[in-house]
Amino acid sequence: MTLDTQRLKLWSPYTFLIGCILFMPACKKHSLPVKESSDPVSVFTNFWETMDTRYALFNEKKINWDSVYTATLPRISGNITSDQLFTTISSCLNLLQDGHLGLFSATKTYNFDNFYTLYPKNFNYQNLLANYLKNEYVNIGPTQFKIVDSVGYLYYGNFRENLTLENLNTLADSLRKTKSLIVDVRNNTGGYVANAQLLASLLLQEKTLVKYEVYKSGPGHSEFKPGLPFYLNPGSSTYLKPIALLTNRACYSACNDFVLYLLNRKNTTQIGDQTGGGGAIPLKYLLPNGWILQYSASKTLAPNLEPVENGINPDLYITITAIQDLQGIDPILEKAFQILK
Repeated sequence: MTLDTQRLKLWSPYTFLIGCILFMPACKKHSLPVKESSDPVSVFTNFWETMDTRYALFNEKKINWDSVYTATLPRISGNITSDQLFTTISSCLNLLQDGHLGLFSATKTYNFDNFYTLYPKNFNYQNLLANYLKNEYVNIGPTQFKIVDSVGYLYYGNFRENLTLENLNTLADSLRKTKSLIVDVRNNTGGYVANAQLLASLLLQEKTLVKYEVYKSGPGHSEFKPGLPFYLNPGSSTYLKPIALLTNRACYSACNDFVLYLLNRKNTTQIGDQTGGGGAIPLKYLLPNGWILQYSASKTLAPNLEPVENGINPDLYITITAIQDLQGIDPILEKAFQILK
């Protein structure tokens, strides 16, 4: 599984305009054509400088970027091959352990996915279908929905798949028959943040400050404007009853935002593993040799001003053992039903 652009948080022209207003030098530089060059030293230097002045998460990642330059430059010369240069730049990006970082050539792709691949999966979609949903669920847009003993279950596995207002209205009608709701977003690696916001509007009980977006104000690693508060309003129909929110490490980017939106909702319990994080807005930059660099251009803070880049911890930590997985048992889902019945 790779992190392509569809998985990333949707940033609108308005968001990009805000970024340009807050950091005019960077946006102006971003819009200028880059002088073409395949010289490895020129490409590496341009890569390093672009990250140095635009990447927003050096303080969170605790990486000395100057040391990376000093250690890496001697390995690069005019004799290095294109594949070797790609590997070298990728190794520099890998130090930052950021799932929004990417490097793309005509033939190769680098993405960081260890934010979830190094941890227990804590989800098995085939077990969910076979042993829990069975053939007794309905599809509402991109979601699967079922009611068991008046407890609703909603699975939304991919925010790349759009939830429409019609879908939302159908879901709101279905939820009237429930006394509580399980919202399962495990393995949702993100997509369009508009879908996360639309679903959250059904679940929020009142206008809510859900996060702060922080943009750079200059090239320095610590140069940022004050965070911009972001509020969400409930929709015309809103769900006021208890919710269990199921998460794992593969909940990333727009899905991490969705969990953040419900962080302070009353009667909401997050169950499972922590989310994978990914609170940045990713932007792209064209390197002199035509490769595309994707970098994190902002950071997101919770309403209490704590960073969420490295994920959001659950209220109840539960894992699925290898034996339980082989037996088709999902203790995370079963715990949710237990506390909501």
